[in-house]
Amino acid sequence: MAGLEKNYFARGNTAAGLYTLYDSVLKGLDTVFVINGRTGSGTSELLNELAEAWRQTDWTKHYIHDALDQERLEGIILEEARIGIIDGNAWSADPVLEGTEIRILDARQTQREELLEEAEIGTKQQELEIGTLYQNAYDTFLITLRIHDEWEKFYIDHLDRETANRITSEFADHYLIPVRSKKASITRRFLGAATWQGAVDYVPNLTADLRTRIFVKGRPGSGKSTMFKKLAKEAEARGIDTEIYHCGFDPNSLDMLIFPELSLAIFDSTAPHEHFPVREGDSILDVYELAIQPGTDEAYADEIAGIRARYTSSMKKSIGFLTEAKRIRDEVWEAYDAATDQAALKALAVDIIRQVEALTNTSTLANE
Repeated sequence: MAGLEKNYFARGNTAAGLYTLYDSVLKGLDTVFVINGRTGSGTSELLNELAEAWRQTDWTKHYIHDALDQERLEGIILEEARIGIIDGNAWSADPVLEGTEIRILDARQTQREELLEEAEIGTKQQELEIGTLYQNAYDTFLITLRIHDEWEKFYIDHLDRETANRITSEFADHYLIPVRSKKASITRRFLGAATWQGAVDYVPNLTADLRTRIFVKGRPGSGKSTMFKKLAKEAEARGIDTEIYHCGFDPNSLDMLIFPELSLAIFDSTAPHEHFPVREGDSILDVYELAIQPGTDEAYADEIAGIRARYTSSMKKSIGFLTEAKRIRDEVWEAYDAATDQAALKALAVDIIRQVEALTNTSTLANE
């Protein structure tokens, strides 16, 4: 039977700039293959080839998506095999992980050298334009976040902190029961990202196999992220493994916690990642109803409507910069794609599969 498939992001286009959690995502793996070199869409195609080759294996596959374009992959992790395959352009120029073997693969071998040189020279100006567009997006995301801060203040000022703390403590005491005494493992990821198409999230996929899912409803500033931070700290103190999912817009904020040993998730289920209970084990925790002074929405309806409109407009402007960056990047990648030897790309994929087979004593390509 094919293993589980998990989808998420390791990087985000955020109000704090391009923010990466790769060091946490890859921590604890035995081997990481790093694909270095400019290949246009080639690395994503290679990763798709690998994903398809391992589709029916019983490993849990982690698919790490490109924060600009979620349709493209920039990494795969084979959980039980403790192996990762990562686009070196997405991680770092000099990757280091304590206790992990790093195997560097040169993707230039898949390129026709003379065409590669033409692509590198011909796309210099476009690369500069892409960099400027990203910076414009990040600057506008920061402006958008400051507008969001204005929105939050209405609810922060009317938050019953004693009730909010009680909700957090009661949740911890009811749900965070250690399975056994040990040191907790903490992993940080992004459940969603601000892509060229707007906000995208993988909450349904990441929580699909969990027994209990708590959908937290509320308003900006109603204490959701603060509650998650306190619960994450409490879980670590109790030795409970925790997957911490940061907000793809503001990485200093948390959007979801998953406790795999407890088959439990608690997550911010408001826009732009709004979801609703659909099965047994799902429930809603509405912190607005429980901890915000009644009538707050009504008392400040006009002011909040104005802020919401400014926030939406600013966010749309930010996404517009990413859309243009994606358009130009596609043009750049077309130039590199033209330099790619598809047979060599497939040969590199086969080489990675063979190395993984040797590491895991498996035979994905046994019949080839």
